[in-house]
Amino acid sequence: MKKSLMLALDDAELIELLQILTDDDAEALLAFFREQRLRAKVRDLLEGG
Repeated sequence: MKKSLMLALDDAELIELLQILTDDDAEALLAFFREQRLRAKVRDLLEGG
C-alpha cells in the first residue's frame, strides 16, 4: 500500500534541499531529514497514520 508524506518547507529549505540533491550528498540529505524530524513522521505513517 502506498502512503503519502508531505513536508512543509520554506524557500530557504527548498533551496538547501535542491543543493543537496544536485550535489548527490547522502550525508547532508540524512542531516536535512533529521532536522525535519522525518523519523517520527515516517514511524507514524507505518503505524497506521
